[in-house]
Amino acid sequence: MSELKYPRFTTAEEFAESAAELEPVTSYDDEKTYDIVVVGAGTAGVPAVLTALEEGATVCCLQKEATPVANGNGSSGVIVSESTLPGILRWIQDIRVRNNFRVNDELFRFYAFHSGETVCWLDKMADLVDYPAVQHSTATSLLYENGDRCILAGHSFGYKPESNHHLINRLAKLAEERGADFYYKTPGVQLIKNEEGRVTGVYGKTAEGKYIKFNANTAVILATGDYSNNHAMVDHYCGDVSRFKRKQHGKTADGHLMAMVAGAHMVAPGHAKQAHDADAAGNGFAAIPLLALDANCNRFMNEQATSMPFWVDSLRKLYDQEDPGIFFRFFDGDYQKNYPNAPSPEAMQKYIPGAVEKPVDVYPNLIDVHCCNTLDELAEELKLPADKMKAAIEHYNELCEKGVDDEFGKEAKFLFPIKTAPFWGIRQWVRLTAIDAGVEVDGHYQVVDENRKPIPGLFAVGTTGGDLCGNADWSMGAGVSSGHCFTAGRYAAIYAITGDLIPSRPVAWDEVKHLYTDGLHDSTWSWQQK
Repeated sequence: MSELKYPRFTTAEEFAESAAELEPVTSYDDEKTYDIVVVGAGTAGVPAVLTALEEGATVCCLQKEATPVANGNGSSGVIVSESTLPGILRWIQDIRVRNNFRVNDELFRFYAFHSGETVCWLDKMADLVDYPAVQHSTATSLLYENGDRCILAGHSFGYKPESNHHLINRLAKLAEERGADFYYKTPGVQLIKNEEGRVTGVYGKTAEGKYIKFNANTAVILATGDYSNNHAMVDHYCGDVSRFKRKQHGKTADGHLMAMVAGAHMVAPGHAKQAHDADAAGNGFAAIPLLALDANCNRFMNEQATSMPFWVDSLRKLYDQEDPGIFFRFFDGDYQKNYPNAPSPEAMQKYIPGAVEKPVDVYPNLIDVHCCNTLDELAEELKLPADKMKAAIEHYNELCEKGVDDEFGKEAKFLFPIKTAPFWGIRQWVRLTAIDAGVEVDGHYQVVDENRKPIPGLFAVGTTGGDLCGNADWSMGAGVSSGHCFTAGRYAAIYAITGDLIPSRPVAWDEVKHLYTDGLHDSTWSWQQK
């Protein structure tokens, strides 16, 4: 047997951590034929399956796990019919500025002009499977001074533990009822190309080790998620977060590596990461500059300049602790006076272990807020050495009293001493949620080779395809993360089947706008500029 030749920029270690196989598959135990073969049943894959059915195609889905798996709790999109073109373009520019101009303009425009229909379609699909969104909002819409507007609609399908995961599972069942075939515990392991270089299918491998050849008359759509659980790839492309624990599992770059064997290549670094902790205390204190100490009770950053999406950039330098994602934040009984926009003590009860019998919208095993009458009690609950913790807080109080932070430069207006009982502490645990970088694709999510020529018959969507954002930290606005996955999956299927981006069964804003009544706008858009 000849020595295996790994695709350019890949390693044996990366393949060893994935389901992708480099050794050519030469025999198989079964053979299936469909128009569209989707690999991955998540926020991008399942919409691709359902949409392919709507476009009249036969379709199957290979899934490594025993069930569909999806992340996030909602999505958002631009309602083009209610926006002005200059308003949409201004919003796109706002996003570019927020992300240091490291945005893939082609893919972001794809999202901007197709995400709104996807949001409306999801509302309709969710109603069909009796899992409607629990919240609809247009509150993040932008109304510009000259009358231009960018109308953003977002919805949430529950928080914790209900979420997109439950929606996607129900949508997968709907797809099965409509004729799609799902093959669970059957990862895609190798793409099939003909002599002309067209991808014509994929080999799946069952839990029993048997190969199934899945022929794709029209296209293979890769939707296998990101590469955050492939540690060798994280070391390779995003080494600054290698030491952080992972929130997800199974995201081992199967689609990325299969595509690279077929002639694809990864998008150039940097690769945008999502690393945060909204579980320990929710989002209410995320942007508030509370005193922060590391696991050794040392202050390590200017808390004013670092909010949740960017915590990791300071934490990654904590070499003196095994898990750099663990740190502690403190405030006292006067916090509502000091931070008027902070959640109330009553609202925080569900984040205190044992305080609420059956807390809702939280992961009970991850909540980690503590409220005590003394600092010694707080140290005990946080499992910190009381003498070190109290010394650090005392030193911080001295800085507050001076009104000068001569360590990190936090502005005086944010310096509030921690003196008044009860004393509050949050044990934050920042973990890596996703790395939003896949193989290079064109503006229709068709995979391209090193010369940027489309590889016929091959698409990659969600975090498997492209680099919607190339900034170090993902900062794209509420709902865009999942929204771009839903949108890419739906419209890549449309394009693969029709060669166009016009769905045969579009869902218009008028069909769902009655759901979007909130404090900023009503559903008829009879609003005035705020």
